[in-house]
Amino acid sequence: MTQANPPSIPLLHGRYRIEELLGTGRLAVVYRAYDERLQRQVLVHMLRRELSGQETLRQRFVQEAHHSARRSHQSLLEVFDSGEIAGRPYMITEFVSGRTLREVGAMALEEALLYFRQLVGAVAVCQAAGVPHPPISSNNVVLVADGHVELLENWRTAPAEQALDIAAYRAPERVAGGPLTHTTTVYALGLLLIEMLTGKRLVTGDDPRAVAQQHLTLRIPSLAELRPLLFAPALDTLLKRATDRLPEQRFPDAAALGRALDELRRALSTDTQRLEQPPVPQGVRARINRTTSQWRAQPQPVAVAVPAPTAPPVALADTAPVPPVRMPSTARRSLTGLAIMLAMLVVFACGAYYGVTVIVDRLAHIQLPRPSIELPDLGFTLPDLGVDLPGWLTGIISGGGQVWVVNIDGIEGLNLRSAPGTQSEIITYLPSGTHVRQIGGPSSADNTQWLQVRADLNGQVVEGWVSQLYLKPE
Repeated sequence: MTQANPPSIPLLHGRYRIEELLGTGRLAVVYRAYDERLQRQVLVHMLRRELSGQETLRQRFVQEAHHSARRSHQSLLEVFDSGEIAGRPYMITEFVSGRTLREVGAMALEEALLYFRQLVGAVAVCQAAGVPHPPISSNNVVLVADGHVELLENWRTAPAEQALDIAAYRAPERVAGGPLTHTTTVYALGLLLIEMLTGKRLVTGDDPRAVAQQHLTLRIPSLAELRPLLFAPALDTLLKRATDRLPEQRFPDAAALGRALDELRRALSTDTQRLEQPPVPQGVRARINRTTSQWRAQPQPVAVAVPAPTAPPVALADTAPVPPVRMPSTARRSLTGLAIMLAMLVVFACGAYYGVTVIVDRLAHIQLPRPSIELPDLGFTLPDLGVDLPGWLTGIISGGGQVWVVNIDGIEGLNLRSAPGTQSEIITYLPSGTHVRQIGGPSSADNTQWLQVRADLNGQVVEGWVSQLYLKPE
């Protein structure tokens, strides 16, 4: 339930105007507020009123605010200010909103790896700085923009459900009473990546203690079992190492996991190499050489110059004729067949080109150069066929770039931006299924490949940049 302008919360320091109560976390109540000095929306995290008298929890809140200010990453909330009012400490952070990964569900491999790499980077920054990070959970990862996620402690998760939420990612050694280490976080990240790829948690239940106990005997299925249509052996190997039951067998920390992810993404994006021609056995090669060079190896007759005789000349009829060099019949047949095939290809290509020019001229009103070839009368004309080109083709017919289809299932519209990157201006939105033609790019920004495209929206041609993650080839 939301509450606008709570009467108990004044205008903080004459600057932050409280607008709405968003939710309650473990220690803080979170409000949406407006910074009247810098003219922007912010989040106000204030210690819960019932906890203000408990000094231990109060100091924990203040310490977490200090730690949050020391960690800097694009996928972690940026801290702007902190203070205290009416005996309750508070913290001001950047404003974010969006859907959680648990709400989004299963993702495509490229999209999941893009978001997961951001999360691993954020955790690695916290581990390197020696400060805590928000608990790992799909409820604590918010998709705030195309290609960008934030790791935070979700205030929309009820306090009674937070223990159950964290228990789903608890490492076996933690369930057995062991300390929190970097490898326990790697285990939680591995389970999170599996959930991002499948849309399901491996461990569920209604009691946090029972859910945590399942990790002691949990057999984590392979990716081939969980998602049979996704064939990625290298990713399966990475997940097995991240979620190994023994801590010493896992990646030592999030930084090592991040390096393994970078190698995996490079391997998945490498172009397919040309297969090497298998070696020909020596005996077969020798037979081929003898067959193909047999006619070359035949000795050729050599004309010998004979000095002019002093005796009467000999009649030509008495002179032995020199036999001409002839090509074997098999070679003649091969050359004849090749010539016939080339002639047929030329005729077919000319006919196809002429047909395309006629169609484009009649239906798209674009005059293309035509070869001077007279084709036989087919007995009908194209208008009689009732063929109409689709609107997406007639609207973006100019240009020769790749045609793509917007594939944005689970996300409301694809942003068409003025330039590559999530910080550029949004021109309009492309619904799922829209056909676009690539006219520029790709260009890399925000760890994402961007394409410049042209599209036809309700008869109006628009141009801009879109994320390639949400396009599939036509």
